[in-house]
Amino acid sequence: MIQSHLKTLIFILLPPVLLALGMGAAIQGSWLPELPQGLVEALPWLMGGLAGVLAFLYGRTRTLICVALVLLVYLGIMLHIRPMAMAPGTDPLPELGYALMTMLIPVVFMANAFWSERYHLVMDLLLRLAAFGGLAGIAVFLAMNDPENMADLLLTIYVPALHWDAYGMPQLSFWSLVLCLGIMGFFLLRRPSPQWAGQWITLAGIGWMLPQLFHTYAVPVFTATLLLILAIAVIHESFQMAFRDDLTGLPGRRALNERLQRLGRRYTIAMTDVDHFKKFNDTHGHDLGDQVLRVVAAQLRKVSGGGRAYRYGGEEFTIIFPGKTVEQCIPHLEDVREAIEAYEIAVRDESSRPGSKREGRARRGQGKGKKVSVTISMGVAERSQDHPDPETVIKAADQALYAAKQAGRNQVCAAE
Repeated sequence: MIQSHLKTLIFILLPPVLLALGMGAAIQGSWLPELPQGLVEALPWLMGGLAGVLAFLYGRTRTLICVALVLLVYLGIMLHIRPMAMAPGTDPLPELGYALMTMLIPVVFMANAFWSERYHLVMDLLLRLAAFGGLAGIAVFLAMNDPENMADLLLTIYVPALHWDAYGMPQLSFWSLVLCLGIMGFFLLRRPSPQWAGQWITLAGIGWMLPQLFHTYAVPVFTATLLLILAIAVIHESFQMAFRDDLTGLPGRRALNERLQRLGRRYTIAMTDVDHFKKFNDTHGHDLGDQVLRVVAAQLRKVSGGGRAYRYGGEEFTIIFPGKTVEQCIPHLEDVREAIEAYEIAVRDESSRPGSKREGRARRGQGKGKKVSVTISMGVAERSQDHPDPETVIKAADQALYAAKQAGRNQVCAAE
């Protein structure tokens, strides 16, 4: 289970992280060719339009807000902070405006990430804009009416030993960024998803970009990169929704159909069914039934021998072994079947549920409660002259599965 979780996390994080790190290294090392000024200035808006349109079409309000935040940061740097910082005869850095922006952006990013998408797209978008716009408006109002106290609050170095002066960001803003990145990163590790990964990398990228005020093209080019990462996250998540089963995490029926079109001349297909699943659902409830499906899927995901598991539908699963014969696959299928048979699932007795947290703590350790286990039956068939294509192989595996059920269940049966 942990290995599968790590694979999912790496699969989601690796491409955008490599893209962000690669672009950051290219900017720092001045590896990019000389770019026309018009193209440099247009890149953020082109990428922002792409990411915004994709987020709107797929109903991703959080990503829409992220796109708007990135473009607002870009505008704030290019139109306000950077000109003031580079104008002769002014302070080297417009500290209060810079501190205010770097303090608020991580907080708004984190709040937006945890704000679930529950309402109609337009209503959700308006609510977020009102909340975050109100927060920014209050902060700007306080800064304009009491700049001295706001400067003392935002620019003071509270703990000199923990201040990184070379980073060029006020201490409070820096720790706001670190704290928000840490909280968002923790939830990303627990529940990896492309949208969470895109938002986390974008916030980290903004944290890297903000001190790059005096680089010729770092701000517009890296802004465009972050917006491209958000666009990729929308596409990646939409792909997962279409091809991955939400309950079990396995590839779904659409992914299976595409894989069946790309099999070679030798392959074996196994059809798997949870024994007495309807009776189990009626006895213990659908919540525990869903847990059973997740447990079975987690074990099927571990199948060795080069097999790949898919959710076929309901309590049925399909395992494909490219380049294998039935005889080569049966030992691996038996290992999975035995692992599922040995797995015990705890059943909570609803009548004995504690009425309070104190009662629950008092009962803890007094017994582990009832446990149940399930079994699966499998039918397996390989491509042959009698079964020349995936559809006929699946039908043969289905017939073998039926034979396994008739023979007493909890066994692997090969097609004749």
